Amino acid sequence: MSGRKVILSDEDRALLLKVSSLLEEILETLDILEDKDMMESIEEAEEDVKAGRVRSYEEFVEELKQSGEI
Repeated sequence: MSGRKVILSDEDRALLLKVSSLLEEILETLDILEDKDMMESIEEAEEDVKAGRVRSYEEFVEELKQSGEI
């Protein structure tokens, strides 16, 4: 190297942080997509939502209280 220093501007650093974050999200998405069990769970959950097999947070908490889990 010639001993020359390269200084990044604030905008360059901000852009690098955004790109780094986006790449991390892409890698996480790819990990999920290749996990067959995870994808099956997501598909089942989407089917439950479409079929109306859902409950509110309050209902869920009440169910846990009644079962003695909390």
